[in-house]
This record gives sequence, C-alpha cells and structure tokens, in this order.
Amino acid sequence: MHSEKIKYKEVNSKNTDFVGALTKNKDQAYIFVNKDIDNIGRKHFTIAHELGHYFLLHNLHNNLGFCKNNDIVEEEYQENTIEREANYFASCFLMPEEKVKSAFLIILENRSRKKIKDFLLVKNDYTFGIWLLIRDELTKRYGVSEAALRYRLQYLKLARFEFEK
Repeated sequence: MHSEKIKYKEVNSKNTDFVGALTKNKDQAYIFVNKDIDNIGRKHFTIAHELGHYFLLHNLHNNLGFCKNNDIVEEEYQENTIEREANYFASCFLMPEEKVKSAFLIILENRSRKKIKDFLLVKNDYTFGIWLLIRDELTKRYGVSEAALRYRLQYLKLARFEFEK
C-alpha cells in the first residue's frame, strides 16, 4: 500500500455491518477497516478486497459507500459484479495460483496415505483428516480464513467439499 500511497486505518464503528471502505480525495486514497474484526484472515481478506476496488478502479468517484459483511464474502456467490470482482482480486492477491497449487500438491502428496494425484474430494472419511492438515498449513501460510482457502481451492479445481460441518 505504501508504493501506491494508500493510507490504511482501522476504525471503530457503531455500524455493526461495516467491514471496510475505500475512499479517495484529491490524490490520497484511504482504506478503512473495522477494528472489531477479530478473525485475522477475515481482516486480511477485507484489506485485499478494498485494494481490489482500488486497482480495479471501482467507486473512486463515490466516497459515500462502504463494504458490508455480505459484500465481502470469501466463499459464497456474490451477485454484485463490482463486489464479486473485488472478492476475486482478494483471493488471487492473497493466494497466488501457482504458489497455492504447488503448496497444496506438496502437502497432499506428503500427507496422504492413499495415492491422491491432484484433486481432493473432502468427505466424512479419511480425506477429512487430510483436509485438516492442508487447512491448518495453508491458512497459516497465507494468513487467510478457512472460508477464503476453501473458495480458492474450489475455484482452482483442487478440492471439493461434500461433508457436513
């Protein structure tokens, strides 16, 4: 954010639906994130989402809007095109395709008792244990939430989830 001269600030908000915002006045852009977001992965995703708005040139003409909880979704389908693009940007920014694929496949190869080549179908069987190992390592490595990781792995066609939470 420094090279783009974007200022970042965590703020207290009485609006419980406020997650983050990108604003710009003259030549200065600001990203504000709700200080009360307690999941660090969610906070990282929110920051990356707002950076997505900046780099994709969304809403820079309008300083009145902010992103709500249901705008920044890490795994569900987002109907609003602008928010969907910012979510996709955040996912790619935090978890670059080649790095995630490589890390996923290495963990899969090293942790799996049975031969699993390049795709994990997670069910309520031994694959769930493999998923937990992958989840723990990759959420820590990339500083993301489980929801964001699941979304990215499904998008990259590396995993599909068919288990009850």
